[in-house]
Amino acid sequence: MDDRARVTVSVAIVLVGIVLAVAAGSLVTEAETDQAQGTVIDFGDRETIWTDAELSQYGTELDLLMFACDHNGLSITIDDDGRITEIDGIINADGSEWGLWVIYPGSLEWVELDAPYDQNPSDFTISSWSYVAEGEEPTVAVDYSGNPIYGYQQKLRAVSLSPSITEILASVKAENIIVGVDSYSDYPKSVAEAAQRGDIATVGSYSGPSFELITGTNPDVVFADSSQRSHTVMVEQLRDSDIDAVLLYPGEDLESIMDNIFIVGTVINYELAAKEVIDETYDVIGQLAELSYSPVAGPSVDLMISLEPDISPWVSGAGTYLSSIAQMLNSNNVFSEWGGWVHVTSDRIPYENPDKIIIVTSEYSATQEEYDYLYNNLPAQWKDTDAWRSGEVYVICEGAADMAQRFGPRTAQMAELVAMILHPEVFDTEVPKFIGDGYEQYLNYSSYMSYD
Repeated sequence: MDDRARVTVSVAIVLVGIVLAVAAGSLVTEAETDQAQGTVIDFGDRETIWTDAELSQYGTELDLLMFACDHNGLSITIDDDGRITEIDGIINADGSEWGLWVIYPGSLEWVELDAPYDQNPSDFTISSWSYVAEGEEPTVAVDYSGNPIYGYQQKLRAVSLSPSITEILASVKAENIIVGVDSYSDYPKSVAEAAQRGDIATVGSYSGPSFELITGTNPDVVFADSSQRSHTVMVEQLRDSDIDAVLLYPGEDLESIMDNIFIVGTVINYELAAKEVIDETYDVIGQLAELSYSPVAGPSVDLMISLEPDISPWVSGAGTYLSSIAQMLNSNNVFSEWGGWVHVTSDRIPYENPDKIIIVTSEYSATQEEYDYLYNNLPAQWKDTDAWRSGEVYVICEGAADMAQRFGPRTAQMAELVAMILHPEVFDTEVPKFIGDGYEQYLNYSSYMSYD
């Protein structure tokens, strides 16, 4: 299969996966696990301490906390009302305070419990003593199937079932433990080349993983993508066979992408490397957002993001990766009234009248000739927009299109390209109307975040 066909298939897979993501989420159950039991102390900003503990030995959550603090050499202060006011020098202040948060079996949602903390730890999937600001929640602690992400043994053989997960493993410097990948994992090149040599096994396609090929790698852990129904089913099969499997969240926004990186790092005990990737991503996107909202950048840009240049295309609505990135960069998604990827009728495009259009496509190469053909042959409804009339139609193709469809550690690089399209006035480097394999040459703020 050539590059163009491969990316075409991946676009179709993305759309199918998005449709099935809700179904995958409905399969959260009381998953059995051989992981260690214990509790989490969460200092915020994904700074957590896990403590192994046999839950049946502790009658209350407070007993469990006291053990965790003693085990880790942490101070703790409890006021006269029985509330935790300080752990390890971090005191309740400025709208943030310590509290007991739990996840009930069969759920993914955190619930805060009030003092006194006399609940039985065994009643919950996981509990976390968390320093949380008002309106916020603790660090993610379960995967998309409801399994805790803490307490795993050291992992030396990992299988990735999606290109995004393969990139996450590489970004946290765990490429050396990868023993299996899906057939679409082509980044970093070193992984793709190892798969071609047979040093890393190919365990099926992104939408069709093979149980036999996966188990043939003798994995310590398998990472799967919840946007694919086949992955959710595979996770259940693997766990039934006593193989650790982790189901990551749909990459619908920046927070869920960072949660996935944190989960992978935590499961394989590469937490520090994962935290570094997360911090660098927030730092770069923060810089890009500051530039995008500066006076030089001007007003918000009305933006349309499409997966093809068709008369009735699939466009990005609210709750999609690209939309969430663009909205952090001083833009308005003209189709944000809908959620997910939306198949719109042709009359909606001139009605919404975007200032700029980004097309993510595999049907064209990054050449002036092919861009001119696309631009001049867009449907009449597309031409009846300010974007077309002002020449503000951008094409993301080739390797850049792969990156745009993968919800992983290159998010900051994708954000920089989008920011340069939206607000070219604040950047020294100008991107062309078509961006392909050579996208890295335009990056300045995120150039160091490649993992190839």
